[in-house]
This record gives sequence, structure tokens and C-alpha cells, in this order.
Amino acid sequence: MATDLAASPQSRSIAEEAMLYLTSHHPDRGEITADPYRFFDRLREHAPVYRTAQGPILVTSYDATQQLVKDRRWSREEMEGKEGITPTQQIFLESLAFRDPPDHTRLRAVVSRLFTPRAVEQNRQDISEIVQDLLDGLRDRAEFDFIQDFSYKVPLRLICRLVGVPPTMEDDFLAWGEALHGSLEPLTQPADVAARRESTAAECFAYFEELIKERRATPGGTDIISQLIQAGEEITDLEIIANCMLLHSAGFSTTKNLIANGMHLLLTHPEAYDDLRANPDVIPSAIEEMLRYEGPARNSLCRIAPEEMELDGVRINKGEHVYAILSAANRDPAVFEDPHRFDIRRGNSRHATFGGGIHMCLGASLARLEAQVAFAHLAAAPRLALNTDRVEWLGSFLTRGMAGLPVRWA
Repeated sequence: MATDLAASPQSRSIAEEAMLYLTSHHPDRGEITADPYRFFDRLREHAPVYRTAQGPILVTSYDATQQLVKDRRWSREEMEGKEGITPTQQIFLESLAFRDPPDHTRLRAVVSRLFTPRAVEQNRQDISEIVQDLLDGLRDRAEFDFIQDFSYKVPLRLICRLVGVPPTMEDDFLAWGEALHGSLEPLTQPADVAARRESTAAECFAYFEELIKERRATPGGTDIISQLIQAGEEITDLEIIANCMLLHSAGFSTTKNLIANGMHLLLTHPEAYDDLRANPDVIPSAIEEMLRYEGPARNSLCRIAPEEMELDGVRINKGEHVYAILSAANRDPAVFEDPHRFDIRRGNSRHATFGGGIHMCLGASLARLEAQVAFAHLAAAPRLALNTDRVEWLGSFLTRGMAGLPVRWA
């Protein structure tokens, strides 16, 4: 490509910036990886519904995002009949995230029983024990990585408890979760990376397959797989595996990054950190602002037009792929006053982080609970301080997260 992409962001065209945004491994993508919000603002002002030269359509305004995620006519079965589908992606096709009604309706009715308010609330004590145990283990360490030593372990240990596997499986579950989430990235990955992910994901599939056999042999358990088995003919074994893999992938990555991104915001906004420590009752509002300002979900999963459609006045052709940039919608000045200001007392929880409509994130309430419990314990613990001048943000298309968060006890 003849265009000088090493030039400053201000000198690039919207088309050039969009190409960089879609190419997570591009060497000149640094500014957009570290701070994508300036690009989102320019793209929203240029065209809230923008057709890229690479094909995908990007949606950046809050109103258009809501239209897209709440309109059930849009399809999620974008990989059906597509060439080059990996074995892991083929499994994911059986999960509710990639099904349209009536299959989606059937599967969501079964899986949603695991996430009723009562079912979610029953996890509070377990989460509290996990968080406190992790913090106790860090008391004597002068410095540590907040992500590696804390934020990823909270959802990981909870998932292990919910599925009913021993703590000795944590390392395997971590590797599986990262591989599964990576396989959901819509962009082509290097061949060696893709091969490793497929191998790791195959281990996950085999493990869940064995767990189903064990649970069928000893019915009546309260773990996730036992509860899904009890649904009988409403869900097949392959669908149980696919949805367990989906819950593991989405639940682990989302909550890990929610807690880590939120802690980074508090460390870089000391007045907010002071407020939260002095007034723990503000934690629920703070969590909503963390989800809005630096939420773990960057883009929605793809919607595909089953026929010629219209979105915010723009014609979408049959078969075109559309992505809502959720983190752009969350900074839309038409909805959020002073959107680039982090305010834990904002009180406006209309953010788009968990999507909407029939595909709204099923685990949203559990992620919120994990974050609320984690920050309640963190507010009561000794103060943390950032132990680096600059964090490294990951180039993932779907999620917003850091490679690490070095901290120390202040």
C-alpha cells in the first residue's frame, strides 16, 4: 500500500484509520490500540454507519448501535456455509451466541436458568471467599501484576467452582479460555497462533465431553453441566459443550478485563479512588462507569444482513457484515455529557457494553456481581499504586484489555 501509514493520526484519512483498526497486528496501529477513542470520534462525525474498504461495516453512534443490537431481524449465523471454518468455530456454531430464532430462543431459555437473579446472588459468598483469599496471598508481596495475580483469577476460580472441577485445573482452564476467546476474533490470525489455539481448544472440548459422561453417570449435581443435562431433550450434548465453552470464554475474558480496566482507571484517577475507598456505597455506580468508560467489550459480535436492510438511513446489502463498536457508542456525546470524563458518580447506566436485544450478554449480572465484590474488598484493603509509567493495551478486535498491570502496595 503506497499510503504513508506511519504519518501522524491527524494526517491519515478515515479509510486509512479504519484499515488500521481492522488489522490488529499492523505495525503502525499503535495509537489506535492505546487510545482508539479519538478515531471513534472522527469516524462517528464522518459517518456513524461506515462501510470500510475491507468489507465490514462499522457503527459508532449510540442510536445506530441500539438499532442494530435490538432488531432481531439481523442474523448471527454469519459463519454458516463459510469456507475455512476451524473446528473450534464449528463447535461455537452450536452455541446460542451464533444461533437465530427458533434455535436461539430454545437455547437461551435453557441457559438463562443459570443466570436468574437468585442463581447469580447465590455466588456472592463464593466470590467473596475467592477475592479475600487472593488478596491475603498478596499481602506480603511488595509488588505484583494485578491481572496475572488477581483479576484473571477471580472469574477463573469461580468458573471452576461452577463447572465443578478441582483447583488443580486452573492453569488448563486459563489456557482454554484464552484460546477459545481468541478463536472468536473475526480477523485472520497468524497460522502458528491459530494452530496453537485449535490444539488448546480441542483439549477443552475433550474435557467437557468427559465431564458430561461423568455427570450423566452420577446425576443430580448442582454444577452447570448437571443443570444443563437436567433440561433433557431441550438441549443436545454438543450444544451443552458449545455453550459451556462459550460461557467459559466470554465470562472469563469479560470479567477479567472489567476488574483490571476498572483498577487502572482508579489508579490513574486518584480522586475517584479516594471517593470509592471512603464511600463504598458508590461501588455499583462506579462499576457502571467503568463499563461505559473503558468497558471490556470493544465491538459486538457480528450481525449479518439476511436481506437488504437499512440502518440509520444507510442501505445494507444482503450478506454484509456489521459490527457495533460498543466502546464508541459509550462515548457518544449525544447521549453522555462530557463522555471522555471518568465520573464514578455519573449515574447514567445506559451504556451499550453488554449489547442488547435477544443477544444481550447473559452473564452481565454475574460479571457485575464479581466486580462489585472485588472492588468492595479492594476498597477495604491497603491502597494500591501503579508501578509503571505506561501499560500495554492488547490489539484484540473484540475486547479491550491490557497485557499486564504492574502495581505495588502504596
